[in-house]
Amino acid sequence: MTVPHRGGGHKKRYRVIDFKRNKVDIEAEVKSIEYDPNRSAFIALLLYKDGEKKYIIAPSGLKVGQKVSSGENASPELGNALPLLKIPLGTIISCVEINPGGGGKIARSAGTSVTISGIDGNYSIIKMTSGEVRKIDSRSMATIG
Repeated sequence: MTVPHRGGGHKKRYRVIDFKRNKVDIEAEVKSIEYDPNRSAFIALLLYKDGEKKYIIAPSGLKVGQKVSSGENASPELGNALPLLKIPLGTIISCVEINPGGGGKIARSAGTSVTISGIDGNYSIIKMTSGEVRKIDSRSMATIG
């Protein structure tokens, strides 16, 4: 016991989140947007065309029934995951990978986002809400919104 009269809190079921978004060019429908007690952001349940269900971090403005996809051929619309190279400059993004294929590591909590401010060779320059500017490999994936 570390502190007397302080309990461990309520037991919570963990929802596995798909940070990699590696189901390329398969469209999914947003079935529900749910509260997750393990994080500050809401999560969205996606139902893919092949019948698989996965959770993602729900960007602000995502609606039930909306279609989302990921990959290089996806359009730069809310909820879609694309490589940084394919995202227009000035777009607000979240769930950004630091290394390609590593899964979203930056801007995953509620209310956080980053903006693509430029492209420098094989790197994209992103500006975080804290004001920090980073260079990240342009092949890294990010979610729009």
